[in-house]
Amino acid sequence: MEISSLHLKGYRNFEDALINFNTSTLVIGANDIGKSNMLHALRILLDKTLSDADIEPSELDFHIGQEGVADQAEVTIFFKDIKEDAVLSILKGNVSDHGETIIRYTASKSDLSYKIWIGHALDELQEVSSRFYLKYLNLKYIQSQRDLERFIGREKKQLLRIAQQLLSEDDAVEDEALLTEIGQDLSQLNSKISQLKYVSSATHDINTELKKLAHHNADYSVQLDTGAIEVNDFIDKLQLGAMTNGSSVMLGGDGRNNQILLALWKAKSVIEQDTEHEVIFYVIEEPEAHLHPHQQRKLASYLVDELPGQTIISSHSPQIASNFSPDSIIRLLSKNKSTVAAGNGCSQCIVEGWENMSYRMSILPAETFFSNGVFLVEGPSEMLFYQELAKRVDIDLDFENLSILSVDGISFAVYVNILDALEIPWVMRTDNDISKIKDKELWQYAGANRCLRAASLKTLYHSDKKLLPKDAFDNGTWKIISDAVNCKGIYLSKIDLETDFVSELSSPILTALGKKTEASAIKYLQGKKALRMRSLLKKIKDELGSLESGDLAKPLYKLVEKARLTRDYI
Repeated sequence: MEISSLHLKGYRNFEDALINFNTSTLVIGANDIGKSNMLHALRILLDKTLSDADIEPSELDFHIGQEGVADQAEVTIFFKDIKEDAVLSILKGNVSDHGETIIRYTASKSDLSYKIWIGHALDELQEVSSRFYLKYLNLKYIQSQRDLERFIGREKKQLLRIAQQLLSEDDAVEDEALLTEIGQDLSQLNSKISQLKYVSSATHDINTELKKLAHHNADYSVQLDTGAIEVNDFIDKLQLGAMTNGSSVMLGGDGRNNQILLALWKAKSVIEQDTEHEVIFYVIEEPEAHLHPHQQRKLASYLVDELPGQTIISSHSPQIASNFSPDSIIRLLSKNKSTVAAGNGCSQCIVEGWENMSYRMSILPAETFFSNGVFLVEGPSEMLFYQELAKRVDIDLDFENLSILSVDGISFAVYVNILDALEIPWVMRTDNDISKIKDKELWQYAGANRCLRAASLKTLYHSDKKLLPKDAFDNGTWKIISDAVNCKGIYLSKIDLETDFVSELSSPILTALGKKTEASAIKYLQGKKALRMRSLLKKIKDELGSLESGDLAKPLYKLVEKARLTRDYI
């Protein structure tokens, strides 16, 4: 049994959002976009640690939209593949022939009341008096802001309790005998502690002061010893320790403790869950807390592969995102001051785009999933140039949450498909390439057609006359293409980055490189591109601000514009 989708209407950040899930699902999005609110919506109907009082609505649960505050909040969970006998039994006639059911929570703002509904179809929902189904159908949750030591202590006690309940009769008898022996040892320990001189002296001082406080303390005394520690208390106070190279050491920092917590939680969940009868969904917020990148990647595979049920994780970690199944990503974003899921959540179009990434999938593309906008460029020299140019024209990429990404060639379409599927704004800039078609006396406007295809416009016919890159600029083709695609954030070089750069900032570049002509400077920069670009930028970085009104800077300004529009800042 799995959660197939969630429909939120009038609830907190969500005016009307349908969100699809997969067996293992990663939820990403900007801060305050509504990831925790979405997970809380699931908890309202499925988390048995939330009491009836906890799920009562408050005025803050109702969406504030452009037309005011919603009168009703609605949380609807759709389930599929219901095969478990216990779940089928407890839901009785509320499961369809295809193994589907629906559970809905509705809340009214007028009197802050709520109702729960169950049915096998939307038009067959019936009101029920309680979350009776939680006996066999529920959710386990680890929140993002967790007191690791307290959480570890609590999970440790529950793990011990469950393990004790699962003992065989022979093992239970053996443990009982050992506990009796431990109790006798503790009595001897108490006796020895009370004989310590400083303990005896301290207790004498306490009792002397106690008698001064009231007459009824005359026949009453206290003592400092371990007498209050019975065997059960002793077991309850067991602390997790660590061993390395045969020696006991203190537990690690928060990163290690976070791993210990998840290991404890998983171990407890496995022995606690009756997989034959009970269905459990696992929800974890920001599991990467305090972990370095390698451990974050390991954690991602651990959570997907090891937990015995459907897993839903929210995260800000590119390392976790890069290791997640492509059809299992939900990106939340804002539209018209309301949160929605890109592509309605887990989407097949994301899968198709991701598979085409092949070897290109790395930490850099994963980082862009968390961006408000992405600038696609051909290679590392373009990345270096535009990162420095952004600083000099006062565009703070980190503040705006923008990324510059190299496609390592001209495969822009692969990246565009993924960014479109996740509804991440993008711009691109490519060289004005001209290439001869093999075995034919035809030349194609490769760069121009690359831009036209990205803009979903008709491409140019091939030329039967030999062309050079500068011809595409000189004959007016560049201006025609630019006028058609710039509005969509697509930019075509006049020739290439090096030529355009030298053209717009000729004098400082010639001086810095010690060259006499623009042609020699361009040729020099075109060799060992990234290395020579980096060296040049160090020398003339203070001159780059003068490019702010030129063609080279236009993609940066367009990216900021598109990202801000998407965030409803304008």
